[in-house]
Amino acid sequence: MRRLLSEIVLVPWAGVLIGLLAVATLVSLISPYFLTLGNILGNVALYFSWFAIAGFGEALVMIGGGLDLSVGSAMGFSGMIAALVLAAGLPLAPALAAGLAAGALVGFVNGLAVTRFRLNPFIATLATLGIFRGITYGIVQGQAITPPSNTAGAAFAALGTGALAHVPAPVIVMLGLALVLFIALNHTPFGRHVYALGGNEAATRLLGLDITHLKMVLYILSGLTAAVGGILLTARAGTALPDAAQGYELQVIAGAIIGGVSLTGGQGTLPGVLFGAALLGVISNGIVLAGLAGYWQQLITGLVIAAAAALDVLRQRLAYLRAA
Repeated sequence: MRRLLSEIVLVPWAGVLIGLLAVATLVSLISPYFLTLGNILGNVALYFSWFAIAGFGEALVMIGGGLDLSVGSAMGFSGMIAALVLAAGLPLAPALAAGLAAGALVGFVNGLAVTRFRLNPFIATLATLGIFRGITYGIVQGQAITPPSNTAGAAFAALGTGALAHVPAPVIVMLGLALVLFIALNHTPFGRHVYALGGNEAATRLLGLDITHLKMVLYILSGLTAAVGGILLTARAGTALPDAAQGYELQVIAGAIIGGVSLTGGQGTLPGVLFGAALLGVISNGIVLAGLAGYWQQLITGLVIAAAAALDVLRQRLAYLRAA
């Protein structure tokens, strides 16, 4: 039994999956409405899809030894840019391209600050968090932007409100993106390079890999995934607000940490991020169904993050003891 438990602990996402099942069981006992298809897909999965989508890119950066605090601002900035292009009367494709480009710009600036100016990732992305949130407010003077009710506007809204076989469109995008990035991270040289970078940057440089280029790619990918989440969030809301996704970076990073992504780099999986975001979604939904005040979510989320961090330390110690 002791050996089995140690094996389970060593799996990065095993703990969060057990926690997810335990919390889901508890919530289902509190409210019979929890396990209904409409609640699971239309509330829980839809709620955590934004965090999971942005969390995939965040996880790549963290596995590579970095950190991106600007994902919430990137989500709001990208959604606003897409809405502005639609409001200008342009078709859907240019609006989506502009929104994705906005997210890539945030990632490029982050990568430039970290690789060229040698800023600490925490400081660099904390700065861009404020910079791009300020730009978002500035370009619209603090006003909300609503896409027009034309063909392009309707198609844009369908990205957030549409569904296929009762599965919301954002959830489909989340699962598709998870599959693509999972393959890239686990079955390509790119993925091996990312884990090597986070595990030992000096050794990775000695192998002849272009560390600067790899870090730039990771931050740009983080910006792009944040843009996807921000665009879908805006499409769901029907209006682009300058404070959209404000504070979401905490949820995104929490989902990654809870899912087993190590703050020290070199460890983590995308299934873990998905389970971590799902756990946050179940907790949020459970609090609503139980009729509790919203501030309890912050307390419970904080406790879950602390438990996940403790589990990460335990996992590293067990791995060290096994290697010894």
